[in-house]
Amino acid sequence: MATLLVHFKTQKIIFLLAIALSALFNFTFFSKLYTFALAEHNYIVALSAPFVLILLYIFAANVLLLFTHRLSFRIGVALLVFISALSSYFMDSFGTIIDKDMLINVLQTDSYEALSLITPKLILYSVLASVCAYWILFKVRIHFRAYTVEMVQKALVALVCFVLIGGVYMSVSKSYSSFFRNHKEMKMYLNPFFPIASFSKLLYAKLKPKPSFQAIATDAKRLSGEKKKLVVFIVGETARAKNFALGGYEAQTNPLLSKREDIVYLQNFSSCGTATAISLPCMFSKFERKAWDSDKEQYENLVDVLMKTGVRIIWRDNNSGKDKNIAKRINDVVHYQGKAFDEALLQDFQTTLAQNYEDTFVVLHQEGSHGPTYFQRYPEKFKTFTPTCDTQDLEKCSQEEIINTYNNTLVYTDYIIHQTLTLLKANEEQYETTLIYVSDHGESLGENGIYLHGLPYMIAPNEQKHVPALFYFSDKEKEKALHVKRKEPFSHDYLFHTIVSLFNIKTSEYKPSLDLLR
Repeated sequence: MATLLVHFKTQKIIFLLAIALSALFNFTFFSKLYTFALAEHNYIVALSAPFVLILLYIFAANVLLLFTHRLSFRIGVALLVFISALSSYFMDSFGTIIDKDMLINVLQTDSYEALSLITPKLILYSVLASVCAYWILFKVRIHFRAYTVEMVQKALVALVCFVLIGGVYMSVSKSYSSFFRNHKEMKMYLNPFFPIASFSKLLYAKLKPKPSFQAIATDAKRLSGEKKKLVVFIVGETARAKNFALGGYEAQTNPLLSKREDIVYLQNFSSCGTATAISLPCMFSKFERKAWDSDKEQYENLVDVLMKTGVRIIWRDNNSGKDKNIAKRINDVVHYQGKAFDEALLQDFQTTLAQNYEDTFVVLHQEGSHGPTYFQRYPEKFKTFTPTCDTQDLEKCSQEEIINTYNNTLVYTDYIIHQTLTLLKANEEQYETTLIYVSDHGESLGENGIYLHGLPYMIAPNEQKHVPALFYFSDKEKEKALHVKRKEPFSHDYLFHTIVSLFNIKTSEYKPSLDLLR
């Protein structure tokens, strides 16, 4: 074997790399391609795709490795294999797409949350990837010619592949154009080059100069009434509307709230994103989803506007991803980091509230239904649906077990909301009270082979975007005004303006068209 390896040249390595990347690490890509192509009877794409993909990978590898030589070439090939192996684990196991937003989520994941993703299969993938990388770096023998000769050869091979790909495309352009126009998401499953492109975008976003921090609502004024206002905003985590009994789900996941007649459940509510890193800052922002990007985090948010008008802010956070810097300018903040059950969010509610009598905004940020360790999100007494999936390795569980476990997290959330309403009602002699519950994003539970969340919004299934939203008002006129709209389409875009309105704040930033109560 060692004798054979002596004769390996760089182009042979690149060719074998292209074969390996296509055959071993693109199962999700080919699975989706053949599902779509065969359903549409597009046999030209189905038959030619493997050949074109290998040419594409030879082209891309030569371009990426163009200026590498000897050790840098080995490192480049080893990295491609290692990245491909890890990416394919998440893509094949959960249907995850490694785009810029997903990488932001990864960077913001704490150790507690990261540990919940470690499974025997991930360890196996990591070990095999490490072994392959080690073999490429230290064992395989590659015959390198002069640097300039190698570089020219890579450029020529890349050019030939480009011409061949162009020739194939031109000869069957009708089939390819219609297919990839209808399925633009296919490029997101190309492993490892889409993850590499996504990392490049993230790196650019991190390195480019940040815009200066911008104040908003500088003209904001609050009109104070005789009775102070108490607004509690429960930010749900990973709850999807599809499994809320209040919205018609067949299993009773809202045993307490379903008995109440004083709440308004909005049946058609959409999230700003499909992951906390996007949705949470966006839902507190004055910007709508269509205008949202990471640069908008350099603007003041809802809590800044409330604070500058004299509203007291209390923030209690049990999310393992924390508050995404929204609460960094608030004084009264407590983080539990997902290490307690969500009941901890209420433990000092009455004591803290009694310290001052003033207009108050309370944020309770849940750990909620965050997966894949759904079984860790609720106490044993809330194990309503069985059998359950009591492991983070979802592949060991049936879909019924996964859904049962997830539904138990919603039963617990139902309890948390009910308990919060009880506390609010105990303060209604002093305050005009409002409760808002909205989840940050939804969750996939195996539909079409997709699990968890975080897919790009344009291709994310409805399960990741359609979220539960409910409201309670001590002011029954507000309740009636919203009740008649309960079937209309709303989204996170409405939260900023509705909450500003609830506190009677006048500012040019306020848009009546995005006020749920107008």
